[in-house]
Amino acid sequence: MSSFGKWSQQGVPKKGWACIGFEDLGEPPTQCEMCENQDIRYVHQMQHPDYPHILECGCVCAGKMEEDYAAASKRESDSKNLTQRRARWLTRKWKVSQSGNHYLKSNPPARTV
Repeated sequence: MSSFGKWSQQGVPKKGWACIGFEDLGEPPTQCEMCENQDIRYVHQMQHPDYPHILECGCVCAGKMEEDYAAASKRESDSKNLTQRRARWLTRKWKVSQSGNHYLKSNPPARTV
């Protein structure tokens, strides 16, 4: 096995991949299938028309494969933000209405000018 994984293998496309899915594995992490070196928690599922398998890759490899690191980074940061929002949800201060129902104002009403 090469230290560069599939990057150094002939017959594996290096560019032109598309991300067809994204998943936060939580724990335990898995290994990037492209570089075969990096442990990853956030998995970008990459597909290429000239390669028979879908590869589960980390952010850096996914960005190189689709030639758009910003898109790969955004997928990962959006997932991290969602996880953080969900973790904070139940710790927020809930209010009680006049009728005794608990509620939470999560989005302020839009202002009209």
